[in-house]
Amino acid sequence: MDHPFMAGAAEGLVDGGVSVLRFNFPYVEEGRRSPDRAPVLMGAWRAALEEARRRGRGRPLVASGKSLGGRMASMLAAEEGESFPASALVFFGYPLHAPGRADQPRDAHLPSVTVPMLFIQGTEDSLARFDLIEGLVERLGSRARLHAVNGGDHSFRVRGARKADGETGKALGTVAAAFIGEVVP
Repeated sequence: MDHPFMAGAAEGLVDGGVSVLRFNFPYVEEGRRSPDRAPVLMGAWRAALEEARRRGRGRPLVASGKSLGGRMASMLAAEEGESFPASALVFFGYPLHAPGRADQPRDAHLPSVTVPMLFIQGTEDSLARFDLIEGLVERLGSRARLHAVNGGDHSFRVRGARKADGETGKALGTVAAAFIGEVVP
């Protein structure tokens, strides 16, 4: 949660009028490189959303995450259906498939998500072939929007461009805040 991109994204969201609560998954807190299994990760999301609800005092919630964090939030949203406490989802680099495994998409649960979704994706992301992301967003219909980072990889870095991760995060946090302002009452 302290990565410069995440700090920048939080700053962009706050500048756009969105309060932010960041958290790390247990495996990160414990200094491990390998993620926990989905039930543990989704449990961390449940706890974070409950804490955000407590602190928010009735304000609407939005779940947002980078890569695995966003995917786990979407899996929780699909599992909980109408009882999911967030009013929208924002994905900073949704990991649609493993590198080189575009034939095995991780999207079967997404049609069950009932809240608006914003996919912020690099067009050169090795974890989300861009034509597949475009097709996914089209299939999801009016619930989903796509913001493309032209030439961006999974970290939104563009070959040949020298832009700090924090600066990129802030710019994309601003994009997310605008989306949230449009779809969340």
